[in-house]
Amino acid sequence: MSTSKSNSANTSATASEKSNSTSDANSDNFMTNEVNKGNSEIIDVLVAGAGIGGLITALCLHRAGFTVRVYEQAHILKPIGFAMNLQPYCVKLLYELGLKDELDKIGIRTSTAAYYSRNGQFIYKESRGIDAGYGWPQYSIHHGYLQELLVRHMHDEVGKSSIQLSQKVVAFRMQQNHVEVDFVNPDTDQLTTALAKVLVGADGIKSAVRKILYPTESPPLWNGCSLWRGLTQMDKTFFDGRTMIYLGNPNERFIAFYPIGNNLINWVCVIQTEEPGRRVPPEMPDCDTMGHIQNLLPLISDMKLDFLDVHHLISSSLIVRCYPVTDRDTLVQWTHDRVTLLGDAAHPMYPYGSNGASQAIVDARALTLSFREHGVTPQSLKAYDNLRREVSNNFVLSAREHSSLNILQIIDEHSPSSFWRLSDIISESEVDAELSKHKQACDWNAQQLKQEPPLF
Repeated sequence: MSTSKSNSANTSATASEKSNSTSDANSDNFMTNEVNKGNSEIIDVLVAGAGIGGLITALCLHRAGFTVRVYEQAHILKPIGFAMNLQPYCVKLLYELGLKDELDKIGIRTSTAAYYSRNGQFIYKESRGIDAGYGWPQYSIHHGYLQELLVRHMHDEVGKSSIQLSQKVVAFRMQQNHVEVDFVNPDTDQLTTALAKVLVGADGIKSAVRKILYPTESPPLWNGCSLWRGLTQMDKTFFDGRTMIYLGNPNERFIAFYPIGNNLINWVCVIQTEEPGRRVPPEMPDCDTMGHIQNLLPLISDMKLDFLDVHHLISSSLIVRCYPVTDRDTLVQWTHDRVTLLGDAAHPMYPYGSNGASQAIVDARALTLSFREHGVTPQSLKAYDNLRREVSNNFVLSAREHSSLNILQIIDEHSPSSFWRLSDIISESEVDAELSKHKQACDWNAQQLKQEPPLF
């Protein structure tokens, strides 16, 4: 997602308005502003945030027969950014929305995750998605392409004006049968008020809705690690073209590589730059020049793989960014009367385990089911809260312990140089037991959803 200046404001429209206009997948911007004069109509659901969670929520609610509109503070949505992993337990809903063929066009069905020591010694591999026996695949996919796909469906099915840009939540007021939500255009300072039966805050880790609900909460907290992300075009990918590689120690220095289609490799590098412990992060500007990459390369000089030139892959990246690894403390309550939280606004988590977007999609499913059962009411928001909060909070805590990668930490701490036999460090049964700790949560979601009838 990117922002760009615009002198025009947005146009209000009902959520049932149709438009034949579709976005061009090859265009630089797949959504810009329209003029918004405000609207006194009370719609069912107002969603703050046009990220993956907000858009999936809006699309589900529209398909279920509810009126919905999305308000996004960015001026322009652009298909930029990096990749994400969609776990099998959330792909069920995406398939029910009819997105299977489109996902196959823009993503990779991940087959395997392979684990290596910092020296490139093979440790373990496990199947993923359908190859692991799930009912649905795991996808590695570019965030921007998925967002673009969802915007296009919103335009086609709900109406071009169903997504309002340049609209940041600044206040809301509870009324007897609706909530009044105030927005400001960050460029022009123009104020707009919209009415809905409920407000869903899906506006990310720096959520304005969450800030209003919890004004004294601290900023997102840092664990002392810096997260580098990049995309590299290769002549060909490794192995079957559908394998994820994990390398190193998540407590110190760790790299993940995975293909996302068209010989494009997404890589993530986590470096422990400060002492462990959670605190307010420092200001960290985007690392978007090759000069910043040169600062990273010495930190991973001893990390290597026989089948892949790690340093060349990273130094050849088309784009690089650097962020602090942050999350927030879990909440005891997401829902307050006619307002609730969803996705990263409710449960931001560290990237270890790749569950952030997948949990947001499961949130959307649960919210839709609650509205079907209880109507668009505060009671339905409470039911959604009770259904999802404890489960997603467990994912937050699991990501803090990077339980999906603990096997790498154990081996690196016992043998930081190299090992003769893996069994000298850890037995095969101990490896399986360590990996299963994290898989239990994902397996529970998948098994639970297998028993549920299709949402659509």
